[in-house]
Amino acid sequence: MENKINNFFKIILKIFVLLLAIVIFTGGIMLALSIIFYGQTYNRDYKNANLVMLMGTTGQLLAAIFFVKIILKKKIDYIFFKTEGLAKNIGIGLFLGFLQISIYVLLDMGRGALEYSGSSYGNFNLIFLAYFIAFFIQSTSEEILVRGILTRALSDRFGRNVAILLPSIVFGLLHLGNEGVTILSTLNTILVGIFFAKLLFYKDNIMLTSGVHAGWNFSMAMIYGLNVSGFSGFDSLLNFKILNYNLYDEIYGPEGSIVVTFIEIISIFIIFYLERRKKIKNR
Repeated sequence: MENKINNFFKIILKIFVLLLAIVIFTGGIMLALSIIFYGQTYNRDYKNANLVMLMGTTGQLLAAIFFVKIILKKKIDYIFFKTEGLAKNIGIGLFLGFLQISIYVLLDMGRGALEYSGSSYGNFNLIFLAYFIAFFIQSTSEEILVRGILTRALSDRFGRNVAILLPSIVFGLLHLGNEGVTILSTLNTILVGIFFAKLLFYKDNIMLTSGVHAGWNFSMAMIYGLNVSGFSGFDSLLNFKILNYNLYDEIYGPEGSIVVTFIEIISIFIIFYLERRKKIKNR
């Protein structure tokens, strides 16, 4: 009994250290970037304030690596990180994220929710490329924290099913503070988390899921100009006009749409199918 209590407090202490590291690293980087670019502390009203916020998640990434290497004393492959085929897995992931959002846009155009209203190819500049890097950092940091550290810990202790479901719920709850959040957007975020987790266990490579996550967010914001989980103000390559506000979530964006619900459910079933084929093939 005493050992269980000690282990419980050790876990709580480790979680506290991780959260503290996230606050210190992220806060420090965002403060430094704000002072460098704007000469004062962070403000959402800055031009490209989203870029500073996204770049600030480098702190989350550093905190996660610090936690794994120093606190847990584990090698980096503990969080499903592999150098083998690194570029290939990231590339496939980016394409899958882009594909999912592109399917969403086509479906919303088909049902009369969105209409193409022109292009702004002049936005393809250094800021555009900086956003690509920033979205990749942000997505990778979230994947390592949720699908890496939390999923690995739960998988080792409780098995794969718990390690898929619980972090996905946590992933959904982490978005509750976002502007325009709804029950449907939270459900969709959980479904996205389940898809990412299934993909992670299918390929055993977190950089694949990081790629999908980054491709999803970057495509929404910088290619199609749509809100990303309640965040807006992106200078995109393509522009769309909302035709039906009953079919499109103006504030939260695509992730508040029933179309995304079906896309994610179908994506999850595709992974189930691929897993089954893999098992049959390995018999």
